[in-house]
Amino acid sequence: MISLRARPLTEAAFAPFGTVVTYSPGVPRFGLIEELENHRDTARAHLDFATIAARTLPFAAQVMERHPYSSQTFIPIEVARYLILVAPPSHSAEPDMARAQAFIAESRQCITYRAGTWHHPATALDRDGFFAMLTWRAGNAGDEEFFSLAEPVEIFAEAGHVS
Repeated sequence: MISLRARPLTEAAFAPFGTVVTYSPGVPRFGLIEELENHRDTARAHLDFATIAARTLPFAAQVMERHPYSSQTFIPIEVARYLILVAPPSHSAEPDMARAQAFIAESRQCITYRAGTWHHPATALDRDGFFAMLTWRAGNAGDEEFFSLAEPVEIFAEAGHVS
């Protein structure tokens, strides 16, 4: 079993996989423009709202997903913290879990996964979380792919941080 320590999410550490935008109350407006990707003419913007059940660390991830032709943005609306597990593709296009990284995002950190980035489904920590999620869908198999991991990836809290 692979074990990873989840560290605090930073823009620099997450850059190989996408972008992080931190918003603050009182800021009149912020935008996500350059981060958003749609590589299919037939796909349309799709905005979902979802309540995600809370998990605790350590946590065993067993599946990864990706959107090969679209970015995917998570905007926390009512969230304490949330877990992010990402992996680059291997030479065979499967997730390369040997190079996977785990992060803990704070309540005001929006993330955008680049098109094709393997990631674990949304995972709230501390309490149930409510998110808005933006992606592009054409209503076919190219919208998303799932990959069952041969062995679970166990994710722990970084030393000195509460799980």
